[in-house]
Amino acid sequence: MKQERVILSFIMVIIGLLVAGVAFYIYQGTKTINAPRTTVSVATPSPTPIANSVYLNVESPKDEAVTDNKTVTVSGKTTSDATIVIVTNSAQEVVQPSGQGDFSTTITIASGENLIRIIAFGSDGQSTSVQRTVTYSTEDF
Repeated sequence: MKQERVILSFIMVIIGLLVAGVAFYIYQGTKTINAPRTTVSVATPSPTPIANSVYLNVESPKDEAVTDNKTVTVSGKTTSDATIVIVTNSAQEVVQPSGQGDFSTTITIASGENLIRIIAFGSDGQSTSVQRTVTYSTEDF
């Protein structure tokens, strides 16, 4: 008889826990929570275009040019206070433009295709660049 009472007590505890769990689940399902509404507004900054104070117009050499001379003249126009840097496959040269912004220099190129990058640096730190491809070939076309 004692053993039956212990088993019956365990069964009643489990039934009680199940009834309590179902009652709690039903209670939580019908409960509504009124949370305070908060709105967050995020200001999206609009981009401000930055005017480039340095311009660069390269007149020579033309892009995709083919030449039979090892020397090429690089010339063009920019702002008068800019510093021009000319970078090739094998060398680098710095040129200062005239008071009107004109610049011109002669560079030596290697055989085959040469990538010439002309960069103008302004006094305010801004820069602009132009890239030209010049091919040196002694072949007759």
